[in-house]
Amino acid sequence: MTSRAIPRILLAVQAITFSIATAAIAQERLVERPATAGVRDAAGMFSEDSVRQAGESLRKIARESGVIAVVETVANLNGEAIDEAAIRMARRSDIKGIFILVAKKEMKIEVLASRQFHDAFSRETLHGVRTAFTEGFRKNDFDRGLREGVAVIGAAVATAKAEKKLPAIEAAVEDVGPVVATKAEHPASALVARNQVKLTLEGARAIVEAAERQAAAMNLKSNIAVVDDGGHLLSFDRMNGARPASGYTAITKAVTAATFRQPTGPIPAGAANPDPILNIGMQNAATASGGKITTLRGGEPVIIDGQVIGGVGVGGGTGEQDAEVARAGIDALLKQLASPEPSKDEKKKDEPPSNPVKD
Repeated sequence: MTSRAIPRILLAVQAITFSIATAAIAQERLVERPATAGVRDAAGMFSEDSVRQAGESLRKIARESGVIAVVETVANLNGEAIDEAAIRMARRSDIKGIFILVAKKEMKIEVLASRQFHDAFSRETLHGVRTAFTEGFRKNDFDRGLREGVAVIGAAVATAKAEKKLPAIEAAVEDVGPVVATKAEHPASALVARNQVKLTLEGARAIVEAAERQAAAMNLKSNIAVVDDGGHLLSFDRMNGARPASGYTAITKAVTAATFRQPTGPIPAGAANPDPILNIGMQNAATASGGKITTLRGGEPVIIDGQVIGGVGVGGGTGEQDAEVARAGIDALLKQLASPEPSKDEKKKDEPPSNPVKD
């Protein structure tokens, strides 16, 4: 080896070392770089103008509210469930706000709110965001879907801000790479769920009474069960002459409707031809659970303000008849809730006059 070759080798080694160090620093910065609001269109679903405009709107939202909203597209899910993929990708990016994942091949969309913003964005709000995106997607107008989805995100954030539901922000969010800094790693508002709707014993009894009236009108002798959102029994009535064995199925239907958050029956729900493999699997699961779940019709969830707060199960008639009786009980509860309560003065007017005392 000549003396001239040695300096060249040393220079080459230094260059390689410098390149490796530079790459490592770049990689470190990439990992530590906070999530930024905008659109990551890996699937190429949107036009460049739409991506730019949506990104500007989302970054403006981040500056003004601290809510980072990210729309990300993928070509396909490769067999992964859309909700699992969305959770995984949102955690990877450390999103603090709203994350929307769109799978182009499967034409599926998932909308998530990070833990800090669970109180700010309800399930109904996130469903509204999803609907706004899908309206345009169904017509193959992806730019329209993106535009309308971003507009609904902006409206949802503005509402949450006006209602003071957004967590406190220590520092302002900059134009490039908006960062949200909360006062605590786990804000107190994210540690517990407040202001939840709960079904009371009085509400359960109101359902039972209305369901009994419906069953009597249909010449049925029914067993009627009402459970809370966790499937725990609140109220149960067996009408005179009703089959005792149907009491067990009524309770099971109520538990299934409440814990599965949907009406009972063959699955998939509403399908013209239920999947026999799925239903066999459900029957096996019912056996394994000690008979706590069922695919029999006649169980209906009680839904208030978009929350499943309980379930009603009826046994004694056909599956369709049982479901009708259960729905009648729930409808009666909803009507009572929709009716304004009488004022104290009105209640006094309705009270019978007291008998005067005679001397």
